[in-house]
Amino acid sequence: MNNFRFGITSILNIFIILATIINCGYSASILNKDDIFTVNITMNNYETKQEDEYAYVQYKLPDEELFIVGYLPLINMNSAHHMLSYACSQPSTDKPFWTGMGPCNGIQTIIHGWARNAPALTLPKDVGIAVGRNTPYKYIVLNIHYLGILKNDNSGNQLIMSRKPRKYHAGVLLSGTNDIYLKPKTHTIRTPFSCQYNGPPISIFAIRVHAHQWARVNSLYRVRDGEISQIVKGDPQWPQSFYPLPSAVEIQKNDYIVGQCVYDNNDNQVVTVGSTHTNEMCNVYAMYSYEPSKTSDGETKSESPPVQMCWGNAFNKMASLIPPDGDIPPLKPADISGTPDGHHAHAEHAMNSFTANDDRFYEDYRDELENMRHRDRGTYNFDVNKILSHLGLPEYEYVDAQNYDYLLPSHLTYGKGQTVKLHNAKAMRSNLYKNVENWPDVKSLPAQLGEIGGIGLNNANNELIVFHRGSRKWEYKYFDETRFRNEKYGPIEDDVLIHVDTRTGQTKFRWGAKKFYMPHGLTIDHEGNFWLTDIAMHQVFMFKPNDLNHPALVVGEMFKPGAGPSQLCRPADVAVMKNGDFFVADGYCNSRIIKFNRKGEYITEWGSPMTGKHDSDGFPLPNEWNIVHSIALNEDAQLLCGADRENFRIQCFNSNTGEFQRQIRVEKKETIGAIYAIEFAPNTNGTILFAVTGGAQTSNKKVYMIDAQNGDILTSFDSNPHLNAPHDITVSTNAREIYVGELASSPSNALHKFELSQKKDLPTQIFSKRIYFSDKNFRISLIIMAAFAIPVLVSVIIGCKLHRFNTFLNDVKNRDTSNGSALGDWMNRRKGFEKLEQYSDGENEPLDTHNADDSNNNSGDETITTTAAKKQATIFNNKKDNVKFKLGDSL
Repeated sequence: MNNFRFGITSILNIFIILATIINCGYSASILNKDDIFTVNITMNNYETKQEDEYAYVQYKLPDEELFIVGYLPLINMNSAHHMLSYACSQPSTDKPFWTGMGPCNGIQTIIHGWARNAPALTLPKDVGIAVGRNTPYKYIVLNIHYLGILKNDNSGNQLIMSRKPRKYHAGVLLSGTNDIYLKPKTHTIRTPFSCQYNGPPISIFAIRVHAHQWARVNSLYRVRDGEISQIVKGDPQWPQSFYPLPSAVEIQKNDYIVGQCVYDNNDNQVVTVGSTHTNEMCNVYAMYSYEPSKTSDGETKSESPPVQMCWGNAFNKMASLIPPDGDIPPLKPADISGTPDGHHAHAEHAMNSFTANDDRFYEDYRDELENMRHRDRGTYNFDVNKILSHLGLPEYEYVDAQNYDYLLPSHLTYGKGQTVKLHNAKAMRSNLYKNVENWPDVKSLPAQLGEIGGIGLNNANNELIVFHRGSRKWEYKYFDETRFRNEKYGPIEDDVLIHVDTRTGQTKFRWGAKKFYMPHGLTIDHEGNFWLTDIAMHQVFMFKPNDLNHPALVVGEMFKPGAGPSQLCRPADVAVMKNGDFFVADGYCNSRIIKFNRKGEYITEWGSPMTGKHDSDGFPLPNEWNIVHSIALNEDAQLLCGADRENFRIQCFNSNTGEFQRQIRVEKKETIGAIYAIEFAPNTNGTILFAVTGGAQTSNKKVYMIDAQNGDILTSFDSNPHLNAPHDITVSTNAREIYVGELASSPSNALHKFELSQKKDLPTQIFSKRIYFSDKNFRISLIIMAAFAIPVLVSVIIGCKLHRFNTFLNDVKNRDTSNGSALGDWMNRRKGFEKLEQYSDGENEPLDTHNADDSNNNSGDETITTTAAKKQATIFNNKKDNVKFKLGDSL
């Protein structure tokens, strides 16, 4: 028996040693049946020599049949304006890094574009970009447009690759124009483009728009048999990534592709096309799938994608088919969680997520990367005790946070030696607030409950007041730009204000029929007065609780948008002081906060539109706004904060002077979080601010608790089921309850109530299992094996560290990813990069897919000034399929 125990112990120690050695070589590689691996292509401590510098790095692909199935940008907008990824037959030079020569010699194609902190991208299932063996593309070249002077930069792109053949191949079509001339102080400047497709069927499944700071909207359309249909309409000021379409759009032979970019130039100088942030561009990238050609033996042919360019406005009559609403930006970004629908070529992969079903391993991998990102972040000054004591949570034992950071909320990071209330932090992460089930009483809500614009609490009556849009939705048909078409559409017939009992969830009272046209904001002041904003009427109304038929105060001119002291343009929200003075978020058009006295007389204002300039952290400058969507006032702290919705931040000011105090981001800089609503928690011993994110561009909508005094994110939580389209938030006394209103399609998911969880202290006693060894020989054998195993393990660990360090050096030099170590590559990537804001890209240069000379392209491959293209038809030939874009002059 003793020998048996000794043998078992020996075998276990050998297994431990072998496992350690094996892990050393592969550095936590991801095991998966699809043979997925990653390639990190990055700069190597790069130092720029000038502003607006275009730098390149190359990676030689292994001699294998490979498919790119996703991208994870390792870059941020604090340092770079944009990044383009190319597949090339040959790079422009043999140097690993270079500037000024363009990306490629010979055949080339754009395979990915990034700007403005755009998120990661995964291609649909069964779709991949073919590179490597049996394709013309043997190299990957990254082009990074740096904004300013910097050192030690390691920006780049992580390519997610597979060796498994894909049924459909992917390509990228770049469309746009160089015909850009923006006169000073001119608005709604259109630059159309058009071409005709003459190739095999393709299915567009994702779109990326690109322009610079003067652009309002980029759009793309298909014309077939004289009928035009929209493919996409996007705002180039959003994060610029490829966003999936809800369903694939098929392009057939003889279809026309048309589009336009629309600009507003409020500056005093002319703006023309160019590659720097002082110029403009007009680009729409369409990522599409196609079924590759086969040989007689059934093998896939080695060929380029069917089409890569649609440039200029050869079919100028097409511009007349673009509908008038093409000038109007979309109210929210295109849905990035599209679902397959429609009868299109390859429609089965319209946008099935790559991470779905049998690819769960990849989703786990991404989760792990996110966890590592959180743990690698910098230190915040954070006091959990100060915050949670306001909420009445019990005291907990302090423990060292360093070894328990995996238990902490994802937004909290801690310095060395810092201690936190571990159990408080754990409660903050998952149990601080809980959903109240079966609230509200849906049966008591009106059937015509529509999109919720605003909500507010009347604590004296235990009521939640809901300001909704009834049967009306915010759609383009109601507006002529900012003017509401009141001559065609009257007021909403429904009662748009509902009083809901906060305890039972039952409807108590309704009012407001035939008074409002497009409800938005609701505020209830300390006297119980109702402050309402209507973005169609461009007005703010105050109703006293004893007279709900006639407003006691009206600010703004009915149906007349303007920027004067007594005018408003789509006002979004109101905050009221105790003396009756109030602030208005005049945010959709005017980018300002206005202060009025209690009589509605103008006092002051602050705020301005975006200038395109940024501070040292890469944010737009303070007091610049991209939709002031919500405001919140803490009068005791002299703090007025505003939700800068499309800049994904909160800006806080001194409420008396308007002096800027700080800006707050609720997500990491590389993660989108559009701030839709904010509100201070009443009667808390501090400046606790709650915020909710929304919009289709925000993949994970959450409620955030923030210390507005220093900008710390204290915790965040989601709803169950998940929040879908949150639009407003309100908080009860002492933050015991939180309510969220949504732009929902039905009453059942329009309102959410959260209650503070009253949990007792978690047990801190640690139970240990004691093992007794009564056998003397067994104890001796264990001691001997430990004496043998410990030195060996120490030696192996030291060897592993040296091996990983050498591997890292070799990877940097050779970019060799043959080990396929996904997590290892991540661990070796640079730490602490932050987000950048995008200006220009050099993204409007048509690709010369066969010409080997790019020596004249000094500024990054994109600025096109080909006069010959204006004088004669330009034909884009596919080398194998003889596919052409006809750029003729007439239909």
